[in-house]
Amino acid sequence: MDRVNWKLMSLEEKQAFYAKISLELSDHKRQLFERKIQHRTRHFSLALEDMMKTQNASALMRTADAFGVQRVDIYDKNERFNVSSGISKGVEKWLDTSFFNTYNEGGVAEWAELLKYSGRKLYVTALNASAKPLHDIDPTIPATICFGNEQEGASEELLKYADEVIYIPMKGFVESFNVSVSCGIVLHHLTHKMEEAGIARGLSQEDEITTKIDWALRTIPNPQRFL
Repeated sequence: MDRVNWKLMSLEEKQAFYAKISLELSDHKRQLFERKIQHRTRHFSLALEDMMKTQNASALMRTADAFGVQRVDIYDKNERFNVSSGISKGVEKWLDTSFFNTYNEGGVAEWAELLKYSGRKLYVTALNASAKPLHDIDPTIPATICFGNEQEGASEELLKYADEVIYIPMKGFVESFNVSVSCGIVLHHLTHKMEEAGIARGLSQEDEITTKIDWALRTIPNPQRFL
């Protein structure tokens, strides 16, 4: 039997394909997909530069899912990143995650250019003289929000590509939050302000059906039956 490359299908063919494979899902899971897909967004995406601890990156992926942010880009300087499912709670199967590896694809410059090629602005979190406070960022502009590693923050090379450098204003003696807390604050603020500005959540019709197919294939037993 010929293999099925569903990603090359037309919209109508994808809809028929999903109708077929979704029969393998429970009623609860199908209904859950229909509810959750309405709250996903690509207006903002998350990017992680050279996280030192996989558990921290996994926690940030969990945060992205919690706020409905569908895409996460990960740059790993040393080796292919491994998700810590105990920390992420398995959310990696609901996200579009792209891994960029130094050895195979290039350095920070190539990664940053790839992020900007998406058409989103690139906002990098850092504490420096040119940084803007989070509340000054226009939430109507689609953007990738990038966090640097836990010890050194964003690299100087990445900062050169930033359309905006942003920071979270603080009132206490500490100068920074840990990266997981920072991510939660930034994504909560921007997605909330996005909705206040009238930018609706949800994906395009084809993006929605493509995402549901991905979710189903990552959920049903032995998905190779359909491929």
